[in-house]
Amino acid sequence: MTIDQLETLEMIVEKGSFKAAAEHLYKTQPSLSVAIKKLEEEFDLQLFNREEYRPKLTPEGLVFYNWAKQCLFSFRELQTVGQELGSKKVEPFLTVVLDPLVRFEAIEGVFQETILSKHPTEMTFRSEIMSGGLNSLLSGDADFSISTKSAENENIESVFFDKIEMIPVVAKSLAKKLPNLAYKSLKQFPQIVVLQQGDKANLLKKDGKGLVADSKKSYVTDHALKHRMIINGFGWGSLPFSEVEKELSRGTLIQIKDEHVKPFYLDLHIMRMKHKPLGPVARAVWEQLLSNCMKQNPKKK
Repeated sequence: MTIDQLETLEMIVEKGSFKAAAEHLYKTQPSLSVAIKKLEEEFDLQLFNREEYRPKLTPEGLVFYNWAKQCLFSFRELQTVGQELGSKKVEPFLTVVLDPLVRFEAIEGVFQETILSKHPTEMTFRSEIMSGGLNSLLSGDADFSISTKSAENENIESVFFDKIEMIPVVAKSLAKKLPNLAYKSLKQFPQIVVLQQGDKANLLKKDGKGLVADSKKSYVTDHALKHRMIINGFGWGSLPFSEVEKELSRGTLIQIKDEHVKPFYLDLHIMRMKHKPLGPVARAVWEQLLSNCMKQNPKKK
């Protein structure tokens, strides 16, 4: 039995076919069939039911697969440890992706671990909206992300950091043009929405957080522009309460209170690729981020 055989088994089950698994592993279908056959012959065990159109695990195959998953997890953990102890030395560059809604308590101490440390590592902090942080991790373009977790992924290690209250607001200058702040009146002006590149289809879904399906919309590419457009009366939209609290108290912004336009919350997480080796600086940064999470959420200790 080899790790290659176990990884072949894992991918066939995950992808649902030998063809899809072969494409993902950049191997031929016959080579995958040979790997599975040798595994079955070694233990006199039938892993897949050959009578099904798609490969389906036998009861014995399911038990074997579950143990194989545990074995592969331990193997990958060992690979990571070995790389960190051996070939993975001090990193020349590290990239952290921040959602524009992140409060800077999240990265408190990170500069001490990098810029002010004796190591030559250079840090890049990049802003990405919505699923941009998670996608940057998965594509290898970032080492850490503090952003919303748009989907569950077993390859991502994530820890809850902060809950951001988003409230619908309109500028006082725009509110003066309306008979009232009911949704029927607001509809004549656009809802200002941050749009991730190529993501307009997702924003049109009715279950989008804070998105009013039948309202006119104006799309912007970053949060700062959204804030400026709302404060200057180009439309209305949802902004973090912590960000607009002073403007609300001064009366330059007014909170919209209507059953069709309700406040909502966004959860921010710190995230990294689970099996990506950490050099000394990356480990120090991750531990600092975890420490910041504990300060932000002491009950989770």
